[in-house]
Parts: sequence; C-alpha cells; structure tokens
Amino acid sequence: MTKDEKLIGLLSAVDVFSGLEDHELEMLQRISQEVSLPSDTIVFRQGDKGDKMYLVVQGIIEIWKSEGHDMKGTRLARLKQGEIFGEMALFDSQPRSATAIASIAREIKISIWDEKDLIKLIHEHPRVGTKLLLNFLKKMSNRLRIANESIHTLLRSNQYIGL
Repeated sequence: MTKDEKLIGLLSAVDVFSGLEDHELEMLQRISQEVSLPSDTIVFRQGDKGDKMYLVVQGIIEIWKSEGHDMKGTRLARLKQGEIFGEMALFDSQPRSATAIASIAREIKISIWDEKDLIKLIHEHPRVGTKLLLNFLKKMSNRLRIANESIHTLLRSNQYIGL
C-alpha cells in the first residue's frame, strides 16, 4: 500500500470527511501536505493567525490554552490518529484560540490543508463543499454540546463547594 493510499484510507475514517467518495478523498489528499515533526514541536501558538487545518496521521498532538505569559497553561485535548484540529480558524478568521504541540511519540506526522486550497476546492466542487461543511457543522455542534456539559458540571461542582 502506497503512502497516498494509506492517507486516503485514513481520510475515509475521519468524521469530517464522512460520506465523501474515493475520488473526492483523492482531491483532498492532493491538496494536503504531510509533515513529520519531532516531539515537542509547536504546530501553532495561541494568538497566531489561523489559515490551515490539520489532521493527526501518526502520534499525539496536545492542545493547550494559556493565560498571560504562562507558556503551557491547561491541556484541553490530546488528539490521536484520525483527529483534526485548527479548523475553527478557517470559519471565523480569528487568531488561534489555543496552542498545538506535537507530543509523546518520537515522530509525529500531520497532514496540513491551506485555507486557500480548501476554499478553491469548495468553489470548484460544490458537492464536496456541501458534504464537508455539513460534516464540520456536525463536529462543531458535538464539541459545543461537550463544552456545555463540561460547563454545567463545573458550575454544579462550584455550587457544592460554596462558590
């Protein structure tokens, strides 16, 4: 199995690429760039301009939120193979809300999609664009539900300790 075939196999299992046909996954694969990173490499920093979306191909990526001059802060997520990150910045044109760091494994591989290439793909292939956008909405809706549940749990725990 070639490297490209492996990536297309991985893409077919990623929730935001669900429902895409093989030739549509190949289009996505062609506009991506695969990069190998050593452990502890910063993929992007909180506050950076966001114009790329990423997929964990191999290894672990950790997402950290910091305050002030605290370099690491709080770990929000530990992402493994098949999980995307950095996609929020493609939709809201805001700076990165957290820092992404290659973690744990000796070698981490990620695929990168540039915002311009994704927009071009969506314009040239509206059917693919519709599928992608619906899948992104589902993913973001799910993340919002999880965040709401976490906020609810935190607020309830604060009530119990008298805050």
